Amino acid sequence: MKLTSTLTATALSLSLTMTLMMTSLTVTSSAAWTASSSESSSSQSRRKAFQTTAALFTGATAASAILTTPSLAYAADIVPSTKDLLKLQKGHARVKYLLQNWDDITQICGKGIMSDLERKQVIRTEGGGGGFCEKTPLQVQNYLGYKSTVDPLFKADKLMLKAAVLVEPALFEDYLDIVEQYREKADQGSMMAYTSSWGEANPGGGKEVIDEYLESTKLEVEKTEVLLKSILGYLNLEVLPASKAL
Repeated sequence: MKLTSTLTATALSLSLTMTLMMTSLTVTSSAAWTASSSESSSSQSRRKAFQTTAALFTGATAASAILTTPSLAYAADIVPSTKDLLKLQKGHARVKYLLQNWDDITQICGKGIMSDLERKQVIRTEGGGGGFCEKTPLQVQNYLGYKSTVDPLFKADKLMLKAAVLVEPALFEDYLDIVEQYREKADQGSMMAYTSSWGEANPGGGKEVIDEYLESTKLEVEKTEVLLKSILGYLNLEVLPASKAL
């Protein structure tokens, strides 16, 4: 009975600590959308919040060392399932697919009819053969988990924090830092894609400006892919081939 009480308390401690981490992540995530002039200070604030919650979690992880087989039931809601972790693998595969097929995904050529919504979100550019192409930057958000709740990377940063219990203790803080970097780059990539989609309508906008925005978006996505792959390594997850499958 005493052992059961101890295990329950430990599991609850872990759950509470993870909740604190999720709360910190939610509160600080909006900072990625602030003006560029405050980007540096916002980044420092987010990292400080991560370090604080990491310290809390490290203590709870140390306490979890006393857990034994009967305690698994209490921790079932803490450790992510294989199905959950597969989302990170599929999400990484989709980001790789996006990068490998960047031009095909971020523009449509020779399309004769568009909906009103599409006309607002695409940018007309010169196309070959006397036709025209439409840049579609918002497609990037589809692959980064910002458009659909069924996307593998939808709220992936929270899943990554939940998966922190699977990381070797000595690598724990490094892992959290990579997760924070991933979240920043994914946010920036999504924001740049949105900016690109409206670039032609902005003062001083034009094809050259749009291309520059879209190129910057690609650079952010490339960095996001590298960080995602690193996270899979920390979690000992297999890197899947590039694929657009959800």
